[in-house]
Amino acid sequence: MKLNKFNVDAIALTEKGQAIYRDSDLIGFAVRATVKSKSYIVERRHEGKLYRVTLGKTNEITPIEARKKAQSILADIANGIYENKKNSLDVLTLEQAFNLYLQQRKLKPLSILTYQHALDTYLSNWKSKPIFEITKKEVFDSFMKLTEYSPSKANLTFKMLGSIWKFTQVHCSTDEDPILKHNPVDVIPAKRGWNKNKVRTRHLDESNIYIFYNAVLNYFTERSLYEDSARNASRDLVLFIMYTGCRRNEAQTLKWENVDIETGVFVFKDPKNGDDHLLPMGDHLFEIIKQRYELKSNEYVFPSASMLSNAKHISGAQGMLKTITKQTGIEISLHDLRRTFATICNNLDYGPYTIKRLLNHRSGATNDVTGGYVQVPLKKLRLAMNDIEAVYQGKLNCFD
Repeated sequence: MKLNKFNVDAIALTEKGQAIYRDSDLIGFAVRATVKSKSYIVERRHEGKLYRVTLGKTNEITPIEARKKAQSILADIANGIYENKKNSLDVLTLEQAFNLYLQQRKLKPLSILTYQHALDTYLSNWKSKPIFEITKKEVFDSFMKLTEYSPSKANLTFKMLGSIWKFTQVHCSTDEDPILKHNPVDVIPAKRGWNKNKVRTRHLDESNIYIFYNAVLNYFTERSLYEDSARNASRDLVLFIMYTGCRRNEAQTLKWENVDIETGVFVFKDPKNGDDHLLPMGDHLFEIIKQRYELKSNEYVFPSASMLSNAKHISGAQGMLKTITKQTGIEISLHDLRRTFATICNNLDYGPYTIKRLLNHRSGATNDVTGGYVQVPLKKLRLAMNDIEAVYQGKLNCFD
């Protein structure tokens, strides 16, 4: 019989063992029925060797797709090139596919580090596994297990895996020999749905902003006694993020080439949204930056003091924040300080375009035509920066 949709749907599962139903038009193309499922297969003998290839389950690919795949494989078998092509795909491991993905895609360094960590930490058992052998069941079970530990990390890890799998499928497919398998990660949104991450709202308010600010100003360690470029780097980094609302990675990797020390302006090159971002300094931050400039030793505004690593810039301020939490009971993160910055801007009644400009959010969205025309002058931005500093210093109240 011809293996079309009507005939294939009519094939019954077996009570035991398997049964083969061969196509009447294409020799070597067939359906294999078992107790649990039906699959399209290629079964052909060539030069004394029997080839059996599973194309996919009948509920996963159409008869037309399966027939095209079978025609391509049968042609490769007849020409003696199937083994070489098969082996090139079968040995492409998840780790190899991941590295190929990184080579082809233009990702930011922070994204690469995040993805590498996810691969090494949560998908390490699959790194040497052929990527097209990863099953839907394996994906779903692993996703559920990781969700118990961290819903957000589960989302990130398996969305990354889905992107790598799709990229590899396109990369390895040709018009003559497409890879017809379905992305195993699709089982997550189809069967359960992605985890819903809680929207974070934590920020400093009138009950703790001055306590936290004074704790930062008075934060000193043994490192503070040294007259070198790393002096007070953690403290100044935290103040920098409080005063500018910058993203952590933009702040800690800021280079002196992006600081106009004469005019007191920062230039953030290619930040998250891809646009250069000019930001004037408030008066207090300008004094801090000038002091750091006098002690500079490398290209980074906030250099690392560690002698145990090759890092040239600071890697956050976790130790300092933990100490302040113990001192004050205020638990806060660097991104919470960015959220605090935005809250202060809003409470000071600065317009939405000024706030977007300060936070470097896009104003020209498709549903915001006006935002593409509004230009906020640096003079107004500097005024806003000084007002934000005044709020932290208790000179201006924005919480009434």
